[in-house]
Amino acid sequence: MVEIERVAGFVPTRSWGSAYKDLVWAIGMSDDLTLPAEQQINRAFKNLDNVLEEVASDKTQIISATVMLNDIKDKPLMDEVWAKWIGNDPSHWPERSCFGVKLHAGNCIEIRVVAVRKFPSAQLH
Repeated sequence: MVEIERVAGFVPTRSWGSAYKDLVWAIGMSDDLTLPAEQQINRAFKNLDNVLEEVASDKTQIISATVMLNDIKDKPLMDEVWAKWIGNDPSHWPERSCFGVKLHAGNCIEIRVVAVRKFPSAQLH
């Protein structure tokens, strides 16, 4: 039986990400919800990079991304950060959707992605 790998989150009972075989599910959000939106957005992408690295993936391996913003007015700012983060190579661009939603307790952004590992999971063990 193949085990599910999990990346512990900073909130009890929740993971930053999970991996099963060659598939990865991960989230990016700020670990400091007292920061203004721009800083939370930047931290969310940095934290997402860290989670993906921990499960042997990276942003070039993302298949699908969903971005949820507490205030949809932050979308132009998020788009700017996204463009710098994802880069100029179209072969690395996942499909992406963005929604305005009511997030919890000062959270400005949550990014959810599905990705694949950079090499077969069997090589991790």
